[in-house]
Amino acid sequence: MKRQKNNNRVIKIVVPVIICLVAALVVAGYFLFRVNNISYEGNRHYSDEEMNNYIFGTDTPNAVVYNIFGKKNKQIPFIQKYEVETIWPDKMNVTIYEKAVVGYINYMGCNMYFDKDGIVVESSSKLYSGVPQIEGLKFTSIVLGSKLDVGDDSVFSDILELTQAFEKYNLDIDKVYFDSSYNVTLYMNEVKIILGNAADITDRLYALKRMENKIANLKGTLYLSDYNGSESSVIFKKEN
Repeated sequence: MKRQKNNNRVIKIVVPVIICLVAALVVAGYFLFRVNNISYEGNRHYSDEEMNNYIFGTDTPNAVVYNIFGKKNKQIPFIQKYEVETIWPDKMNVTIYEKAVVGYINYMGCNMYFDKDGIVVESSSKLYSGVPQIEGLKFTSIVLGSKLDVGDDSVFSDILELTQAFEKYNLDIDKVYFDSSYNVTLYMNEVKIILGNAADITDRLYALKRMENKIANLKGTLYLSDYNGSESSVIFKKEN
């Protein structure tokens, strides 16, 4: 009986000690492996803070908890995939692979974003910088995850070439309009730019870049469809 009492006394002492040690280890582990340094590569669409929320749900995830329990393949709009590298104990490097979004069409109150092949990759009420609105394309319906049926698929190559040139020359284009013959008109702030045929547009967009500061605060129409390399071939009609 005495031995049993001693055993009970030992258990009463040891169990709380073990619980306290486990709790101390958990707390120590939480702070030791709490990530305070997350670096991102390849994300242009979202801020680092937005990516933290999408991937981890917090700005300071726990490296152990994420690697054991974290969901590694979350579906994020405009993101094809991402890879998380843990640098123990408290750093992470995240590589983002974005979908090649080239434009969006406003359809029934939603912005339908599509990639270089014309496949609709996302529907959103938000407007994202660097992605122009595309108007003038004819279609009957839009289905998320499917290709836009616009009749002539070569227009998507034209859109890709345009958006790549916008990025190359750092042109902030709000809207691209295609007429029935697929001639291009651009809209940049208060200026309407008649670009003409979408083929071989590099020289005309370079001319637009050189004139950007001159027309930045103006309202009117810039005619570049007949641009031949000389300033005399460029016409700007100012509006009040």
